[in-house]
Amino acid sequence: TPDGSGKAANPQVILNWMVEESSVALTIDDNGPGLSNPGNAFVPFYTTKPQGSGIGLALSRQIAEMHGGSIELVNRNGTRGCRVRVLLPRVSAEAG
Repeated sequence: TPDGSGKAANPQVILNWMVEESSVALTIDDNGPGLSNPGNAFVPFYTTKPQGSGIGLALSRQIAEMHGGSIELVNRNGTRGCRVRVLLPRVSAEAG
């Protein structure tokens, strides 16, 4: 980045969702610096923030899995940033 901060000059977060046959997929893309170590993103108590606790992503994944879904977190291909994909099963209105 021009100022050397590592931050995008024009920060963006793009949300998309798609209803699939048996699930709903939510995709969140940003243009930030991406993940320095994607393999540790869901490790409980792992954090890169001085005041972080490292439980947010691990807890989010656990909640999604308890509902029969999943969360994937990767660096974007071909461009700067990170992609989060949340997949949750569809529930019919009749299931009540």
